[in-house]
Amino acid sequence: MLRKTLNASRLQEEVKRRIHRLQEVVDDGVKIGVPRPQLQTPDRTGCNWTMRNFGNAAGFEASIAGVLALVQAEYNLSASGGEESEAPRAPVDDPFGGTHAPASVDPFGEPTPAPAANPFAEAKPSDPSKAGGDPFGTASSEKGSASEPAPRKRSANPFGDD
Repeated sequence: MLRKTLNASRLQEEVKRRIHRLQEVVDDGVKIGVPRPQLQTPDRTGCNWTMRNFGNAAGFEASIAGVLALVQAEYNLSASGGEESEAPRAPVDDPFGGTHAPASVDPFGEPTPAPAANPFAEAKPSDPSKAGGDPFGTASSEKGSASEPAPRKRSANPFGDD
């Protein structure tokens, strides 16, 4: 019998599906952990994969071995063992019609990334008399004027019992 070829994920899912459809597993409500298939040299039957160390399988070893034998007789693991499908995929054309640029070239045409620009680097106060470092724009001569009362100093005791 000619075997069908599946990748590791699909083979794992097929074994998991068949194990969890067994009546005794359904009756007990057990979730059995199914490992990923491991590639091996083909055995005397022609199977090129195996699975070991099923999780939570105590008491179900014979049933799992039966399912594993049936799936091994029906499927082989793809030679790549990866996530690719059985048929090789054709390379996809660029949807924008361009050619693929090397990774070192920015897609916008700049050969190297531009340095980060600070939008406030050239910012200066509009009135040179207010350039004194006060963020609210009061001139330094107005700071000590008598029109404003001096701010009251907070007491060290939060209850006001100084």
